[in-house]
Formats: sequence, structure tokens, C-alpha cells
Amino acid sequence: MSETTGSGGDGVRADGGPGVSLRRLAGAVGAEVVEDRGSARVRRVVIAEAGEELGDAAGALVLAVGASGEACAEVVEAAGRAGASAVAVRSGSAREAGRAGAAWGVGVIAVPGGVRWDEVAEVVRGLVAPGEVAGPQRWGDLFALAQTVATLTGGVVSVEDSAHRVLAYAGAAGQADAVRRDSVLGRNCPEPYLAYLRQEGVYRRVREGEEVVEVAERPEAGARRRLVAGVHAGNRLFGTIWVQEGSGPLAERAASVLRGAARLAGTQLLDHYYQGDAAARVPSRAELAHGLLTGRFDAAALGAHLGVRAGARVAVIAVDLREPEEGLDSLGREARQAEAMGIVSVHAAAYRRNALVTAACGQIYAMLPEPPGANPPPDGALTRWASEVVGALRRQLRTPAQAVVAGTADRLEAVPEVKLRGHAGLAVLGRTPSRAVESYEGLAGALMVRGVLGLVAGRPEVRFPAVGALVAQDAEQGTELARSLLAHLDAFGDVAGAAKRLSVHPNTLRYRLRRVVELTGLDLDDPEQRLAAALQLRISLGELPGQSPPFPG
Repeated sequence: MSETTGSGGDGVRADGGPGVSLRRLAGAVGAEVVEDRGSARVRRVVIAEAGEELGDAAGALVLAVGASGEACAEVVEAAGRAGASAVAVRSGSAREAGRAGAAWGVGVIAVPGGVRWDEVAEVVRGLVAPGEVAGPQRWGDLFALAQTVATLTGGVVSVEDSAHRVLAYAGAAGQADAVRRDSVLGRNCPEPYLAYLRQEGVYRRVREGEEVVEVAERPEAGARRRLVAGVHAGNRLFGTIWVQEGSGPLAERAASVLRGAARLAGTQLLDHYYQGDAAARVPSRAELAHGLLTGRFDAAALGAHLGVRAGARVAVIAVDLREPEEGLDSLGREARQAEAMGIVSVHAAAYRRNALVTAACGQIYAMLPEPPGANPPPDGALTRWASEVVGALRRQLRTPAQAVVAGTADRLEAVPEVKLRGHAGLAVLGRTPSRAVESYEGLAGALMVRGVLGLVAGRPEVRFPAVGALVAQDAEQGTELARSLLAHLDAFGDVAGAAKRLSVHPNTLRYRLRRVVELTGLDLDDPEQRLAAALQLRISLGELPGQSPPFPG
């Protein structure tokens, strides 16, 4: 067994991170995921042959070099005994290796025959220890961006610098056309195809601005239809990002996704050109955005670093993945949030060039500054944008994500206040999982009642004693008078509607209401008594052991 990791020999990421997901690795090397072990993470790469004992291979991607057929299954079995995360085999051995992977709890990826094993090892090493690798493989964040674009568009993606060298790529390897395969394997676009692109004015158009250019299919050249956008920094073109049509058509919003990705890639390609450290700058920008969102630092100074004017109006959208507490370990949740951050970032950059996306309080926040002199977005525009983002998250991550359009801060210093609205709005919106998106204004009534309940709950002397006694009697005798009263009040006196909600006959509800009046002396014709009773019921019912409050406290 031989290791091809960085200094220290254990292959753990230089930043101490938890490793890389199998799907991200597969996308980076153009491989197909045959057996996915969910939250398994790769922290190093190991080369092995059939019959070789691996020893301790925890966290490793094992490359089954020279093995085929049943010999690959033997390597997978040895990897399982050694605690490896995954095994990479040739595509022709995917079936045997996949069965063994399922049996031994090991992930399996199938690498096309045209990709050399040393290239696979170098790409993996570049992702798990990016600071130790020179050359194109160093830009792990570009691979993550390419994978996000491939996921959202359903296409095959590549990122190139201004010299047409391929820096990152992603998408199903079996759907790549001849031009894309030659570009990845040769690390450069084939010259005949480059000549065609120049002749058609493709590069001239992407140099001139943010246009997403469509390049028609050319069967005689082995090229399928593709879209391309330029990656700019200032007025200079630093590279391009491409998405090629695979076995099916591209997603309807592929052009918008590509435009957003091109904006996000600008910082990394600028660093690539000047041999800077993109991996350090991207987290730094996220950290600055977090400081702006939470108000930890001077907003004007942060805005200057982030390219946002101090007087800019900034819309804030809060997103919660609504991940269940069970089912994912901490690494799995971290991986899911990283993938979600990528999806939100691409959509945000497509909507606003200087958009900022960061995580806080276990949620994701998008800050969308309005351009200088621009009119406020039309009514519903932000809600429609948020709906697109939540729709993408629900489709790609299979999670019941929700979003709240928190509002627009009229200056950078007000962003933290608007962020708190989004946080509070998500707490209320969580009561109704079927609602994907809502505005803060749309939740104003519920939020007001929630605030009043919080104030009254902290003042035990402010109570409606008769209603409190009714709740206590229900708890002691197993009756449902208090909940029946609350349903009646919530239904605005509609007995039939309230009875249906309680799954009882309307006459049963009428009898219960008569009992309530007899026991409490409550006057249901008095609006103040009805309001006080509703508030008291929401507080008291939530205080009972084992009961969930009918309204968030």
C-alpha cells in the first residue's frame, strides 16, 4: 500500500477540516458514483493492488490500480476491513465493485478509462490538502462551484482560465462529449474547436460583458450544445465557465445559474492569475459577510472590504434547511449546509453581482445590495427569487427548506436588525411546513401575537384565572374543554369549522362551550374577554407537561 497524501502522511486536510464528500470527489475527477455511503468523508488517498492488505485506511479513497472484475471486489473487501471511506475502480468493473461496496459499507466510484490514476490521485490530493498542491488542482473551491452548477443545470461543467486551461470540472463522466473529454484529459481545449469558437465570435462576446452565449451542437466535431459565460474582474476577462448539455436538455434557468457562477468565480480566477491564495480569500469574505450580518464590526469598514457602499439598501433573505435532528451526524449536516450554501450563493450572485451569503444561527442568510441609483425591486420580486432558491434546495437536497424575506435595510448598519426579523419569521413559519416562502410583512400578525405572548408569559400576575383553572381541570379529568374553546375562538365563532378541526360533531362542541361558560363565567360576546382567553389558553396549554404550545413562545 502506498500513500499519495501531503506532508505528514495522513492526508488530513491542512486546515483541519473533515475531508471531502464522495460526490464532490467524483465530480472533480469525472467519475460516476456507484455506491454512496452518505456521510462518508475522504481525507487521504491510497494506492493498492488486488490481494494487498491495507492496514489502517480510515478516511481513505483507495485506488484499485491494475485491478479489474472480481479483483476489484477483493480490493473493496480489503478496503472495508481497513476502514476506508471509498474505492475508485475502472468503469468496466463498476458492477462487481458496487456489490462488494454495498456488502462492506464502502463507497465506490467508477473512473473512465481515459483518466490516468496519477491524475486521480493528484486531483484528490488537491481537494483534501489544497495548500500542498501546485497547479490547477489547487483550486478546490472551483471544483465545488463546478459541482454546484452541474447539479443545478443538469449539465457537464468546466472552468477555464484565459489561456483555455481547464482548472475544474464536474458532471457525469458518461455524458461528456469528445471536446470536453479531450479538454479535461489534455487540460486544454482542442485547438480546432478553439478556432471555431473564435470564428463564431464566442470569445469576443464573453469578453464584452455578462452575456451567456449559446454554442450550437457540432456532431462532426464531437461537440454537443453548450453555454458559456465570461469570468470578469473589473474590465478584464480572466476565464470562462462552460456547461455542456448531457443526455437531456439543460435546466430552464441554466443561463441564470451560469451567470451567477461566473460572478462567484471571479475572485478565485483573479487569485489564480496572480498566484494568490483563493482558499484563504473565500473564507475571509464569508467571515466579513458574517460580521456585517451580525453587527460585530463597523459596517462601513466591512462594506468597503466587500465592495458595498455604506449607504446601500440591502435586502435580507433568511433560509432554514429544516434538517431533522436525527439521521445525519455532524459531518453530514456540515456537508449538507456547504452544498446548500453553494446553491444559494449561485442564485444570489445571478440576482445581484455583489450579493453576500453567509451562515448564522444554523441558518443561511443572503444579503442582496441594490445597485446605486436603482429603483427598489417590484412587489413580489424578492419573494419570487426566494421561491426559486427554496425550490432548488428542496429538489437537490430533498429537504423541506423554508425562507423568509426579512425586508430591506436602508443602510448597512441596519442589516443586523433586519436579520433578526428573518430569524423570528423562520421560527413562526416552521409551524406550517407546507409554506415554502413568506415575507416578514405576511407574518406580521403571527409575530405580533408571538411577541405579546412572550411579554405576558414573563408576567405571571397578568393572567385570566378562570381560564387557567379550566386548563388545570382538563389536565386532571382528561377533558378537552380548553382546547375546544381555543378552536372556537380561532374559528371566529364558526362552530361547524371548529368542530371539523376537532373531529367532533358540532353539537358536541356546543355542549362543551356551554360547560365552559358555566365553569368560568366567560362572556363570549365580550371582545376583550375573548382576546384575553385566547392569549391565556396559548400560554397555559403550552405550560402543560408533554404538551406542545399551540403557538410558538
